[in-house]
Amino acid sequence: MDQQGTAATKRTPGKPRKKKTVPASTKDLPTLQAAHQAKETGKQTHLRAPRTRETYSRHLNQAHTWLKSHFKEDGNLSIPSHPESEEGSEIYHDPAFKDAFERHPNHCSNEALSIYLGWRGFKEKCSQSTIDGIRAAFKMMWDEASVGTFRGDWHYNEARCRWEGNPVLSVDVSDTVASIRHKISAEGNQWTHSGAMKKEYMDSILAWSESECPLDIAFHYLRFAMTGLGSPPAEGALKSVRTSITQRVEYLTFSAVAFTLWTRNFELVKLKCGDYLRGEDASLTINDLNVYFEIHLRNRKGWQRKSDKGPREIDLRSNRYKIYPRPDLGRACDPFFWVLFWTNWVQYAHLGHTMCEEDFLFPAVPVNGVIQQAVPLSHDTVQKSLDAARKGTKIKEMFLMHCFRRGGAQYRFMNAPLGEQWSLRCVRFWGGWAEGEQNNTLMRYLLDELHSYEEDFSDALAPRSREASASFAGEAALVRPASTEALRMTHASLTADMTMLHTAVPQPIPMVVPSRPLTVHLQPVQSHTGTQLPRPVQGARAPELLPSSHTGNMAIPSPAPAAHSHIATSAPLPSLAGAQRTPHAPPMGLVIPHIPVQHVNGKKTPKSESWRDIVRHWTVGEPRVHLYVPLKDWPHHYYNGRYGRQFNTLYYQRALIAKEFLHVFKENEEDWYRAYGSAIARGHTKLLEAIQGARSRHPDSRERRRFLMND
Repeated sequence: MDQQGTAATKRTPGKPRKKKTVPASTKDLPTLQAAHQAKETGKQTHLRAPRTRETYSRHLNQAHTWLKSHFKEDGNLSIPSHPESEEGSEIYHDPAFKDAFERHPNHCSNEALSIYLGWRGFKEKCSQSTIDGIRAAFKMMWDEASVGTFRGDWHYNEARCRWEGNPVLSVDVSDTVASIRHKISAEGNQWTHSGAMKKEYMDSILAWSESECPLDIAFHYLRFAMTGLGSPPAEGALKSVRTSITQRVEYLTFSAVAFTLWTRNFELVKLKCGDYLRGEDASLTINDLNVYFEIHLRNRKGWQRKSDKGPREIDLRSNRYKIYPRPDLGRACDPFFWVLFWTNWVQYAHLGHTMCEEDFLFPAVPVNGVIQQAVPLSHDTVQKSLDAARKGTKIKEMFLMHCFRRGGAQYRFMNAPLGEQWSLRCVRFWGGWAEGEQNNTLMRYLLDELHSYEEDFSDALAPRSREASASFAGEAALVRPASTEALRMTHASLTADMTMLHTAVPQPIPMVVPSRPLTVHLQPVQSHTGTQLPRPVQGARAPELLPSSHTGNMAIPSPAPAAHSHIATSAPLPSLAGAQRTPHAPPMGLVIPHIPVQHVNGKKTPKSESWRDIVRHWTVGEPRVHLYVPLKDWPHHYYNGRYGRQFNTLYYQRALIAKEFLHVFKENEEDWYRAYGSAIARGHTKLLEAIQGARSRHPDSRERRRFLMND
């Protein structure tokens, strides 16, 4: 072997031998068709967000259905045009017109789309957002039809003898869209702006839900199923209400999560159990405030556009949120509690096993109560639940898709307790807003009501201006020093109120110990405010006060004004107020007025209307007959216990009638008279007997009302 050959065989010790690159065989390479299919699949999956693709697909399907409905199977028009309207309608008879909405456009596509948009905008009166969505859907479809061929302005290429560009960008379509926009602006269509779901609204809806649906049955059932403590509810009782409990608990869980994560409704319905990350410890409990679970919002609007700007480390966490237990916010706004409650309820009351990762966290629950794990809760179902809650709690706001997003953001930014309000940077991150979002836009979204308040000058003629635009939310009007005129008006109002109370409430007079029987004559005197006040008649003997040792027994109720008071005693009388009250006497001033009530003119309330007095006494009271505290606000010892036994039965009877009207019939007088009309006509006693009979037959309020309505 020559030197050259020997040198070629030598190599550096310890250095690995380079491997020769072997070209892949032809059979291992993918076909061009497969590569093309992979490209198209990737574009369809990742070019646009899933929500956008779904919306565009719906618009395109509706347009295809509309166009095909005008043609028969043989391709002819289903309804021929009239002879007098033949002018300008030659295109309808063009064989290519029925294919105008296909993936590859033809020379009829621009006119067909213009006609369809005109029909939707002028005849069906669709919103501007719907028109823009249809236009965007067709533009996307034709842009992707062929590389470069159907992009740009719609025009005829004489060199190639064909139409090119996108029909959406034709003059005809642009003019039609502009005309629809002008028409909507001229008509001044009402802007259906969603109200903000405030925390107090959340609390009210939870209270209403608990009054309408027996959620305590679900709590007891889960307690028994998970711990074995207590006793399970009867199978029949659980079966009859399981569907209603499931639907109500799902809504309460949905609203708590939406209020906390500031989601739009269409974003949250797509959340899957795999996006709800509980970590290794699956036994999360609310007792440990340091535990949390994590939610990954994959369907947050705008995530695709945000990622197009280039991924960064912080963007990897931008749509992940850690949820801690917050019992201090109240149960209605604690998603940690409701998510655990909901998932366990589905597991033990429906499936018998935990929900799978591909199951929707908020699945559809039809009327038969069988949970459809692979079908998400529909947007319409959420809207119906919102409408029902708003009606049940009598909230005047209109709640739409953005209600939880706006309400949660506003609460954290300006309505949370002092020390718990978030900075604008935290709000921007939590809400998923882009860093380039203008602060003016963000602030107007957060403080929409405040912006409207400070720009509203409709009360400029008010005697005292609230100075809305001079400070934040008009705080200048709240912290400025009070004027002399304001103080004078306040003093006059307080004086009038005290004078009225002086005449309405029995006033104590000093206890006297005369050496002989004393008669005190009282007659009215006109005060400077025009109120009748009692004073002794001139010449009457002035009363002598008891010695200081008897000051604890100095006050007894005085007689009514302008009446004769005869007090004859030779020893201190026991007082009716304070600790010297007799064992069975009620607190001074407590009274349940007799029914029917006697009015100032001496007439009494008719028997058929006596139930109205009972409801008024229960809800607002009636100072004229000395009922200053409404019966519903009486503490327990007022009508029971040591001093209230004499009121017990009467209080229960009044409560029975008032609650039947307020809670069972929801103040609906038409249904009230339909159910108890004959008893109402005979007075409150017969009405009480009828209600007691109905309760004995049907204890449940909903079943009772249904029975009475169908009886």
